[in-house]
Amino acid sequence: MANSSWLKKYTKLEHLKGILQERQLYLGDPSDWEDQNDSEVIRLSSKNFGGFNLRATCLTEAVDRYHFWHVFGEREHGVCLWFEKDSLLNDLQNDPSLVADIVQYRNAEDLRRLEPKSIPFTKRVQYSDEREFRIVRVEQAQNTVPEKLAFSARSLRRIYLNPWLSLADAKRKKTEISSWLRKDLGHIDVYQNRSLKQKAWIDAAAIAVNSRQ
Repeated sequence: MANSSWLKKYTKLEHLKGILQERQLYLGDPSDWEDQNDSEVIRLSSKNFGGFNLRATCLTEAVDRYHFWHVFGEREHGVCLWFEKDSLLNDLQNDPSLVADIVQYRNAEDLRRLEPKSIPFTKRVQYSDEREFRIVRVEQAQNTVPEKLAFSARSLRRIYLNPWLSLADAKRKKTEISSWLRKDLGHIDVYQNRSLKQKAWIDAAAIAVNSRQ
């Protein structure tokens, strides 16, 4: 499958204004992650690398998924940021403490044979539909690990509101977000995701049903 030209970050609407103003994404502490399979391999990697602390954020190259909105965006609280992949990768090169890669999906037998440096970018094969792209900051244990990574204005290209918002609420929110997109962010397009009610899909079903009456 060809690599996507986009990297998408699902997060909560309440964080959007700060993200846009600061041009930064939050790096979470993996020990707080709900999926302990994931957080434990990060912990083991830190131990193997001599007591380094790791913080991370997760994006995706995948097409839209219901559970991305439901889990990562928390339904009606969510928003999705679309980054142009090459531009964001260029941004990451400005920070030598950052390591980024596509996540590989493996079974336990495969995992045993991997190089230690690959472990933070590995997940169970059951999650392969996520097509995750992970960014990790590595700092020596005695250092305070910065909780955010910077991105350039040119990297962020689109913003999608969640599909649970009513048309009126989405219109109001688009107007509010547009007021934050001044100067170097003026190129960003704002849309609402419509995956919960796709007109083309519903129309196709109506045609199929009516053609058999």
